[in-house]
Amino acid sequence: MIPPLPDGTTLVHIGPYKTGTTAMQGALWEARPALAEHGVAYPGELAHEMNASMAVALGRVDPGKDLGAFRQRWFDLVAQLHAERPRIGVLSSEVYCEATDEGARTVLDTLGPLAHVVITVRPIVRLLGSQWQQYGQNVPVPPYDDWLRAILDPAAVGAPDGPAGAEGVTPSFWQRHRHDRLVERWVGLVGGDRVTVVVVDDRDHRGLPAAFEGLLGLPAGLLRPPVDKTNRSLTHPEATLMQTLVDRTSRPPWSSADHGRFVRFGAARGLQAAPADPAAERLLTPGWAIDRALEVGAGMAARIGASGARVVGDLGLLSDRALAPADGENTPVAAIDPGAAAALAVGVISKLTGVHARPEHRDLAGPVERAVWSRHRAVAEEWDVERARDGVRASAARELGRRARRRLGGAS
Repeated sequence: MIPPLPDGTTLVHIGPYKTGTTAMQGALWEARPALAEHGVAYPGELAHEMNASMAVALGRVDPGKDLGAFRQRWFDLVAQLHAERPRIGVLSSEVYCEATDEGARTVLDTLGPLAHVVITVRPIVRLLGSQWQQYGQNVPVPPYDDWLRAILDPAAVGAPDGPAGAEGVTPSFWQRHRHDRLVERWVGLVGGDRVTVVVVDDRDHRGLPAAFEGLLGLPAGLLRPPVDKTNRSLTHPEATLMQTLVDRTSRPPWSSADHGRFVRFGAARGLQAAPADPAAERLLTPGWAIDRALEVGAGMAARIGASGARVVGDLGLLSDRALAPADGENTPVAAIDPGAAAALAVGVISKLTGVHARPEHRDLAGPVERAVWSRHRAVAEEWDVERARDGVRASAARELGRRARRRLGGAS
């Protein structure tokens, strides 16, 4: 039985990534009316107020977004909590795990001394494949085996604030996933009595929601993570296709704003929304990488256990071989799956149709979006001219009709 947090607490779930944050954000969002009945508030207009959290924690937002507006948005959310004075307030964003020193201090100072930090952790061995795929939807990354060798290099594991491997591959991986150092950092900021670590067991789908229900003093079964079909793992051929597209759209004329709109939130979402080919090969992790990840997990478990934070769950899971993914080497992809290519294209088209033919393009639009806007605008203007011509013709026809009726009336 997990004792609930004291009244007046603001629970701050900081992730990190790939540890059930999306599931819990969805569960909290969908349960807001029921939460309110139990004195719990989850403010916002989205299940995850990502850009507002980024603005304060990292001092940046997604390309094409307004930093100042989203920074104010975050302070408005906190003001809403303070005004409502719920029994317990909840903020959740995995971007907090990467917060700068200034960002972390701002979050904690604004929330006050009753803020309680919750960190969810999963075995590193379970995160490797999904995190590689996630990176591959945003930036060019090496093939999986090469990426693993860079990430699991002892120098990279031991220096989470530095480049991950000699090539500087995805340096944020260990900033996010040295879970032991993440716990130690936040314990240092607020004290062990204000940090709870929840160990996620992927075999127990009720475990994570139950932990949050306990912390929030909610009835069992109230939090139910929605089924998110748009956040599934990609098959190996799908991941290869996606990364080929990312490679080709990571150079001019594509800007980061264009890439975010049409690739990250267009192509990738379209691919994930479509059902995977059941016969397609899943991503396989080499045995040597599994061994190394389990070794790293055991070291992390020891440090988390000694951190002074409260631990909910079994830290032994972080080095449990029973939780390792399928091992092996993937077969090189020799052909494109037409279904995957179509799903990817649908995702891009959905974003193309969202570029409206307004009089001016968005100030923060990238060159590709501007080109799409220009074409849409030209078509809209052509339609306007055609409608005007039709209006003139119709007006002329009506006038001729009136004249004809007058003449016919006079003749009678």
